[in-house]
Amino acid sequence: MKKHSISAVMAASLLLFTLGSCTDKDSITPPSESNTEAASKSVLAGNVRSNAKYENGTYSGDGFSLYADPNIWKFSGSQADATCDLQLIVNKDINSCGISFYVSDDDHGGKSAQDIVMNNNNDDIIFTGAAATSAMTFYYYEWAIDENIHGRNYFADYGDRYLCAYAESSNFGLVENKISDLFTTIKLTENQK
Repeated sequence: MKKHSISAVMAASLLLFTLGSCTDKDSITPPSESNTEAASKSVLAGNVRSNAKYENGTYSGDGFSLYADPNIWKFSGSQADATCDLQLIVNKDINSCGISFYVSDDDHGGKSAQDIVMNNNNDDIIFTGAAATSAMTFYYYEWAIDENIHGRNYFADYGDRYLCAYAESSNFGLVENKISDLFTTIKLTENQK
């Protein structure tokens, strides 16, 4: 009888502890949810700001230049709080899009751009794909930054480096053609490595 009483008390204590834990979850803020999102974003995004320049519609950086129509894109690279160099000009907050291009010196262990994207096992990645131009193919992965904004990292092979783009959008489906238009205007300058 004692044996069963002890087991019953233990089971009841465990049940109360479990129930208490469930109700407490709502009142306790998870350990820095925004820090978790920021950490995930930084792991996925990498170097999102470049030392790019913009003049008369020509957006350029180390190893590349492209044409970003000033009627469609505005340069925000000089703004400290901007996460992207170029911002899509829209009348409303819908269809927002920002993008930055840069050349990455990280060799990712000698992997190709396709391998970097298609073999990335990060659980935050919700979508992968490719965007091809006549000059190169960009492979990308997409993840949720928050409830409204998604991020994408694009990689294209560029010698022993990568030409990369980081983009944020509230709806990539609606702005994908604008991003593709940018990709088609890319001109590579002499690879310095």
